[in-house]
Amino acid sequence: MVSIFRIAVYDKDRLFRCQIGNPSALSATVRHNLVSTLNITVPLAHERLPELMTDGARLKVKFKGRHLISGPIVSEAGETDGVSGQVTFTVEDDFRILRDILGWQVPGSPISNQSAAEYRTYTGDAETIIKTAVAENGITRLAIPGLSVAPNLHRGGVVPGGVPLRMHPLADKMFPAMDEAGIGVTVRQIGSGLVLDVYEPQLYPRKLSVKGRTLKKASWTKTRPESSRVVIGGQGEGTERNFRQVIDGARESQYGMRAEAFRDARDNDASDVMDDRGRETLSETAAKNGISLDLVGTGIFQYGPGGFREGDRVPVNLGHGVLMTETIREVTLNWVSKDYASIQPSIGEISTQPARIIAQRLAALAKGVRNQELI
Repeated sequence: MVSIFRIAVYDKDRLFRCQIGNPSALSATVRHNLVSTLNITVPLAHERLPELMTDGARLKVKFKGRHLISGPIVSEAGETDGVSGQVTFTVEDDFRILRDILGWQVPGSPISNQSAAEYRTYTGDAETIIKTAVAENGITRLAIPGLSVAPNLHRGGVVPGGVPLRMHPLADKMFPAMDEAGIGVTVRQIGSGLVLDVYEPQLYPRKLSVKGRTLKKASWTKTRPESSRVVIGGQGEGTERNFRQVIDGARESQYGMRAEAFRDARDNDASDVMDDRGRETLSETAAKNGISLDLVGTGIFQYGPGGFREGDRVPVNLGHGVLMTETIREVTLNWVSKDYASIQPSIGEISTQPARIIAQRLAALAKGVRNQELI
């Protein structure tokens, strides 16, 4: 029987080199609108080890025949006692290029002539925004080898105020706007190229429950929003300083709250930029709901072809009339044998997962530092 994981090695030019058979270990975490990662361990004596250790080597992995992850090997760690040993390779998904592309103010002009505009603001539906920004900055300007964007089908809602860029990494400013507009973004190796496209998450058609024999047990966390209004401080000093405000009326109605937060935007007085900063803060201070599931090994809830995928929304019946519907933020797959992998979805924002909380806070801190550098 063919393994449920198909692991192919490519060189830096994305040309096929070899296949990897059953690994000693494999763990992949695929994420919705974040960089997915994969760790694979092979014996030190593996005949394909030289291919894996070549600078620029890449992996493309399928799960049950469907694309799971493609991207470069970003690190390796090995150990040996002189007789035997093993090497673990870490792969980051090609989604990572959205961190590597900066959104220039005037992407069609040289770096010495960026004064024609303070910001480049992309407007319209979410798919148009992400694909136009990548086309202008990643393809036309930066000329990333093999990168292309799939045809624009105008999916996702209109992003209020658009997305303003001023030398920001695209990932910093495009998310969570893309997420809130209802689309997910992928960058996949197809042939020897990289193709950026979007997808529309779906609502899983059946409720998960212990009674329905899809769950062994479930645990959940819910936190109240921290704010419903954001005051944004623009340019000027003292009585001359400009202020704007954004309000989430739906949040105030849902929670019966009125709570203010402040966001500094003294680097720019443009109303769309200030409002964008306010919406970012509203997103950061939103309610955090999450569900941790202990799945039954078999049943209707399966990851892969014909089943759920990251980004889908899943209704979970917690019993006694309590129903929660949240987004599958990530899915961890662990290789057990050539025909079985354990699957662990993470639904919503689990506030009791220390590793994930630390990773999110570090990402937010790094984003804040980059924003300060661009003021």
